Amino acid sequence: MYSFSAPPDGSTPYAGLVNDNGTLYGTTQYGGSGGNGTVFKVSTGGAEHVIYNFKGSPDGATPYGRLVLLNGTLYGTTYAGGASGNGTIFKVSTLGSEQVLSSFTGLPYGGSHPAAGMTLVSGTLYGTTAEGGKNLTGTVFKYTP
Repeated sequence: MYSFSAPPDGSTPYAGLVNDNGTLYGTTQYGGSGGNGTVFKVSTGGAEHVIYNFKGSPDGATPYGRLVLLNGTLYGTTYAGGASGNGTIFKVSTLGSEQVLSSFTGLPYGGSHPAAGMTLVSGTLYGTTAEGGKNLTGTVFKYTP
């Protein structure tokens, strides 16, 4: 249906897709204009368009997890980048306007490097980080948009 081709396109689409009325949204870990990953949309007919290119700092880099669609806005995490290099929680409109909602603080007590997608429960997003926390072995976090 569609093959990624690296810059300026994305590469390594690790997470699954989210459906919004027949348009599929996803992320690529790498590629894009800065090499830090992308948010893209693709039609079921195979037409792809990058809607956001991550810059690394301050907005995040290397999005691994699946996006969550809430009220027409896409939410996700980046594994790296952000204010301290430990990843971010972000939102992006389907038109490509991106905003960092939170930057992970890193070790020893804040979580860092979210690798899995978030889950939506009653309007609150929940997720995990691969590192950080009290025992330096990861955390569970929540974010209420």
